[in-house]
Amino acid sequence: MGAINTAAYLATIRSRMDAQQQVVAMLESELQKSILGSSVGTLNSITGDIAKIYTSAGVDRTDQINRSAGVEWVAAIKAGNGSFQGDDRIDQDSLRQLLYQARALLGELRIEEQAWNGEVNSEKTLRKEVNDFAKA
Repeated sequence: MGAINTAAYLATIRSRMDAQQQVVAMLESELQKSILGSSVGTLNSITGDIAKIYTSAGVDRTDQINRSAGVEWVAAIKAGNGSFQGDDRIDQDSLRQLLYQARALLGELRIEEQAWNGEVNSEKTLRKEVNDFAKA
């Protein structure tokens, strides 16, 4: 088993955060439309938009972690809304719940980013110390 490239993994986490921020913005927009009385999307259209964000916008398509995170979250949304038919219009309460979930996931990603950022900094410090020792 090889060593993990912490800098690359940190970049992956940050790309997931970017995608999740787009999801939060999209859900906030849908909720605002709903509050103002405009027509909002169906559960299928909203989860489809979330899946598109995770598979394209700012996220490397070849990155299995990013792809599976988005797909799993969309599947969980659909499973959690079992009483919904896919073509039903989504109501404000359900939009709020999706928004809370999206913000919670973003918070978890921020915590994970902080932890991996510490790992990257530790590696940098260790490499510097080894280089300084080798020079001596």
